[in-house]
Amino acid sequence: IRSFGLFGAIFGISAMLHTVSENLIFWAVLRFFIGICYYGLLMVIESWLNEKSKNAIRSRILGFYEIVFYLAFGIGVLIIALNLSKHSVFILSATLILLSSLPLNLIKIKEPVLPASSPISIPKIFDIAPLAIVTSFIAGMLINGFFSMASLFILLQGFDTKAVSYFIFCGVLGGFIAQTIIGTISDKLGRKFAIITCASIGFITMLIFIFFKLHLYMQYFLGITLGIGIFCLYALALARANDVLVSKNKGVELGRGVLFCYSLGSLFGPLILGFLMQYFEIKGFIWFYIVSLAFLILFAINKPNILNKKFKKKPGNMVIFDD
Repeated sequence: IRSFGLFGAIFGISAMLHTVSENLIFWAVLRFFIGICYYGLLMVIESWLNEKSKNAIRSRILGFYEIVFYLAFGIGVLIIALNLSKHSVFILSATLILLSSLPLNLIKIKEPVLPASSPISIPKIFDIAPLAIVTSFIAGMLINGFFSMASLFILLQGFDTKAVSYFIFCGVLGGFIAQTIIGTISDKLGRKFAIITCASIGFITMLIFIFFKLHLYMQYFLGITLGIGIFCLYALALARANDVLVSKNKGVELGRGVLFCYSLGSLFGPLILGFLMQYFEIKGFIWFYIVSLAFLILFAINKPNILNKKFKKKPGNMVIFDD
């Protein structure tokens, strides 16, 4: 709880300080702190959820968490269409992040007892859960690449900023829709099956983009299917990592490793996309997704599918009294 409050406070302060100066170097420093706080908050929340949830229902719990996350994200994206002043945007974001810490301070809630952690290196985590690591890295590239460069993808086609906000909203809406069903599918049929299914949906979507010249409204629809394909991948990677976890003592470190790989993908994704779109424009965006999703599908095919054991009711002892 204290960690959440600390990250939230620094996040809010950094957001409000954007209104003090328009110096790009100053903004870069603030964005650095916001990035640390953002992923710090995610680590706190997801460690809490992983500690409290059982493997048999973990995907559904993480799916509900992702539903709330992307619902809020989608509403936030629509703020772009309101054409607010830059100061208003930063003050509003600071207000919202500080409001998020109020429930923890107002409601008496017991923190989960986390097991003693032991450090795990990324190569060691890869040996334990290779599919989780690769999926989280690619998810970071695709998801943050979408949020960073989808706007340029739409603008390069000659559309306005309102079209940008609607396209990004459609992507988030697709993620919201997927989270309502993928969690159940994953718990019943396995994380590998769910990862391949989602990646295939995203792959087919981008093939349509490359072969057809599409109307804007058709692109909105494909934005939804792309969201279905990519926005579930990180939650599935986290669930997959916990499926292969032998000792709960390493749960927090394993979750941190998966989040680190996601963050690493988030760092490189926009950079690679920026380079590709500089030379190939919208086709660079499309081919980046096609190649990344194809690699994930091929990598996942050869990995074992881990099915959760069904919960079996065991009869208890009964004492029957005669009338």
